[in-house]
Amino acid sequence: METWEAGSGRDEIALWRQLTRLTEMVNATAGRRLTRGHGVSMNELLLLLSLAERRDGTLRMSDLIKALGANQPAVSRTVARLEDAEWVVRRSALDDKRGVDVHITEAGRQLAGAARQTLRKTLAEALDAAALDDSTASLVARLRYIPAVPMD
Repeated sequence: METWEAGSGRDEIALWRQLTRLTEMVNATAGRRLTRGHGVSMNELLLLLSLAERRDGTLRMSDLIKALGANQPAVSRTVARLEDAEWVVRRSALDDKRGVDVHITEAGRQLAGAARQTLRKTLAEALDAAALDDSTASLVARLRYIPAVPMD
């Protein structure tokens, strides 16, 4: 077992390994539950949530790409799947016809709201389980109980 030991010289590697394990565990569980319960993948939900958090439910495709930290082809494929399911619509940007806006539909908002609750519950349960796993326990403790430090 590798744990977080400040000043050991291995801090960053141990933390990174724990973070990788935790992310894999949480993503696998959340992905299964989202797909089974709502017919949406984690990436699709993150895109829907990015739109749902906007007052007008719209983002330029280039802004979605930045918000999701993904590449253009991957986001375009995700938008296409969501559009086929009628959870989003694409249209030319009003202020620049070369741009593309993506807008969440009412059905997409409803799905995002329900799936957000599933994700929230799944994350809490997964973090509870990870807190009992020797390979991730110290990371979960740090995530839950130490105030966030700005990355800038």
